[in-house]
Amino acid sequence: MSRGLGDVYKRQVVTGNGQITYTFVIENTGNTEASEAERIVLTDTFDPILKNIAVTFNGTAWTAGTQYTYGETTGVFATLPGQITVPAAQYTQNENGTWTTTPGTAEVVITGTV
Repeated sequence: MSRGLGDVYKRQVVTGNGQITYTFVIENTGNTEASEAERIVLTDTFDPILKNIAVTFNGTAWTAGTQYTYGETTGVFATLPGQITVPAAQYTQNENGTWTTTPGTAEVVITGTV
C-alpha cells in the first residue's frame, strides 16, 4: 500500500501562534486488512515546526511515546510500527458486470501550534 502524500495537503494561512491541522488519509485498495503485523509507519517533517501537538487515529486520541514520536526541535513526526491499521477494500459488482472498489481508510490527524 503506497500513496503519495503531496496531494493531501490543503493550503491554510496561519499566523504566528496560530493552530494548524494536518489530516492524513491512508487508503487500502487491497482485499485484506493492513493489520498491526504490517507494521505501517507514517513519517513527516513539519516545517515550520509545530508545538503542543495533539494526534488522533480514527478519532481516538494517541499518546506520545506509545503510538507516535515527535521531535519538537526537529519537527520530525513518526507513528510507531504496528499502530496504524487499515481495513480491506470493499468490492461491489454493478448491474452491468463491472466492479466498483471502495478503499478501506484510516485517518491520522495532527494539530499543533505554529
